[in-house]
Amino acid sequence: MTIKGWLANSPAASALLHSKVRLALLRAAGAKIGRARIMHGMTVGGDISGLTIGDGVFLNTGCSLHPTGGIAIGDNVSFGPRVIVMTGTHEIGPSTKRASDPTQFQPVVIENGAWLGAGVIVNPGVTIGAGCIVAPGAVVTKDCEPNGLYAGVPAIRKRDLDV
Repeated sequence: MTIKGWLANSPAASALLHSKVRLALLRAAGAKIGRARIMHGMTVGGDISGLTIGDGVFLNTGCSLHPTGGIAIGDNVSFGPRVIVMTGTHEIGPSTKRASDPTQFQPVVIENGAWLGAGVIVNPGVTIGAGCIVAPGAVVTKDCEPNGLYAGVPAIRKRDLDV
């Protein structure tokens, strides 16, 4: 593990630290973070320099971010506990090794004002539009158009939300 990975996943993840100290450690590790509140227990896998977080963001406990392919979180976004955002995937390989090499990375964008409920999983290459709500436990496999409520596995638009 690199020093940046250690900073992001050891001291910065501690419940003993004030959130301002956590932000300072994550920034020192290479993340670009505005005025945000990040709770303890977050893990960051891969290249933390691919992580951008805007102002007014709240990331609840136990979130897992994998920003090697790039994760851009807009302003005023909220994550429930245990949200997972992945940017890496694999082609399907032969029966001897289904997850073929090399890992392929695609960016994830979460636009301003979105709210992801507890346990949401966001797959590589997805954009979650401004003002969306993603219901707890949903698995986002495709783009979410702005101002919609998405739920299910895979997540689908259940209804429009007021602007």
